[in-house]
Amino acid sequence: MNLLATAAGQHDRTRTSLSVEILPAREAYDYEFVAARLHDQGLLAGSVAVRIFRAPLLAVPVGGCRRGRRTDIGPVTAALAVRSALLGRPGFPLLRVSLSRDARGESWLVEWGEQALGHRAGTPERLRFFGYSDCGRCRLSSPVALRPCANTVGLGVRGHQRETDTTRHL
Repeated sequence: MNLLATAAGQHDRTRTSLSVEILPAREAYDYEFVAARLHDQGLLAGSVAVRIFRAPLLAVPVGGCRRGRRTDIGPVTAALAVRSALLGRPGFPLLRVSLSRDARGESWLVEWGEQALGHRAGTPERLRFFGYSDCGRCRLSSPVALRPCANTVGLGVRGHQRETDTTRHL
């Protein structure tokens, strides 16, 4: 049976409506998990839950030690909808959608702030970039000594290029 309707009044059943909704941060499924790992707990005040496909996930703004973030969203239409929902919110500068390719395949990401460190960056540097504390790292695996991070001034992307040329921005 062909699910694409051509007659007037019929619907295309192969497409589902995509709903992205901004909710209070505490409604995010991963709120406690992320909050326990953030270096600057004050960032939670500007955080929001982004509900997509019925699952609200936490979006934490940049600030203090947190220089940027990227999150895998899934289909490009969903990533574009999430970017649109976050546009104009304080703490979510330089919003962009990018396609990342690796051994697992392709995935669409929503990124904000500075471009993420490349794959060659060590775990401590990556944790500092994303604004996570060493306490959260210690709970995940072996302890890693992290230097305290200084407040970041500005959010320029110069000098923060990807290690490989496998990401395409929209």
